[in-house]
Amino acid sequence: MYSAPIPEHDVGRVATLHSYAILDTPPEPGYEDVTALASYICSTPYSTITFVDEDRQWFKSEVGFGTHETGRADGFCACAVLQPGLMIVEDTLLDDRFAENPFVVGGPQIRFYAGAPLVAPNGHILGTVCVFDNKPRALDPAQIAALTSLSRQVMSLLQLRLKLAEQERTAAALMQSEKIAAVGRLASSMAHEINNPLEAVTNLLFLTRQKAVDSDSIDWLEQAEKELRRISTITKHTLRFHRQTSFPQAITCLSLFSATLDLYEAKLRNSGILVEKRKRANEPVQCFEGDIRQVLSNVVSNAIDSMPLGGRLIVRSREATEWTTGRKGLALTIADTGHGMSRETERHMFEAFYTTKGIGGNGLGLWISADIMHRHQGTISIKSSQGLACGTVVTLFLPFETFPRTQNATDILRSVPS
Repeated sequence: MYSAPIPEHDVGRVATLHSYAILDTPPEPGYEDVTALASYICSTPYSTITFVDEDRQWFKSEVGFGTHETGRADGFCACAVLQPGLMIVEDTLLDDRFAENPFVVGGPQIRFYAGAPLVAPNGHILGTVCVFDNKPRALDPAQIAALTSLSRQVMSLLQLRLKLAEQERTAAALMQSEKIAAVGRLASSMAHEINNPLEAVTNLLFLTRQKAVDSDSIDWLEQAEKELRRISTITKHTLRFHRQTSFPQAITCLSLFSATLDLYEAKLRNSGILVEKRKRANEPVQCFEGDIRQVLSNVVSNAIDSMPLGGRLIVRSREATEWTTGRKGLALTIADTGHGMSRETERHMFEAFYTTKGIGGNGLGLWISADIMHRHQGTISIKSSQGLACGTVVTLFLPFETFPRTQNATDILRSVPS
């Protein structure tokens, strides 16, 4: 029995089909109307909207056929996706491809088939709007035109589906961003309120230490003062982190890194992670400090999560030149010895809501970070490995001088696989 060959571009075609998230969805009136019209206009007892998946044919809507899925090898539509235009078989018994097909020699004993391709904007054929009959026949020009029009209507429905899904994702992202901003404002307010009693306690400890006589008490009071100073540092950084300025300001890499690492000092210590600092850049860069701290915080947090049993976190800075534009700038690198990322994760890591952390993650960290770097006319690149030398290296590039934007976010954002 003849089986339709798999075209060279089938991986891309199937990926395009999956991007519409239409497979295995319940019936919808718009698609049901199409099959009803196709069957009526062409005077056939059977009609389907067929999507050709990797190893199956799935019917979004069907009239008369009584099933929603068949194998790809036996499918007529699997042949239809191999050619650009309408495929018509007026008598299947006279066509070597289908004469021994199980749907021809057995039920429903198909003798006639016509399928209009569902062509995506990138040119891939996802399936067909097709009609078939259990007796040989032909279609007149008006019926052919109508079937072709119905296939375009299905693609319009699919494109609308994509737009609605994107709007829902955008709305959810905006809501999540507002939640993050609200938490930031709350954290900033709490940090401000903590500062006053913290200062009072620090003064009381200082006075008490002046009157302490035994060495143990003096040591304990000094340790308490040291911890209070650490708390004070964290609250100050929290205030700076969430306070957004109206204009970019000059800031050094040392200030950016120090503030971020101070926030995670206890978590790094408790996780058994050794921090190595290598600073080779001294020239400050113009940026929105709170935004860049947010990017660094997200990257450091991800690095810590990747090293639950301890490891090394290497942070370094250097003055660099962007090879694509020749711009001079500051390169900030955060490398870890964690478990690394899979190829699948690398492919999706900058997508909104994609996460490998289960309910513990929202999938917005790198997506927001990429947007922040784009707004700074910089780049973020990530290399990761799960081999013997496993780990992840994240590099941020911030230009010393910006230029009018002529690139979009896709051009700016670069993910460099290892």
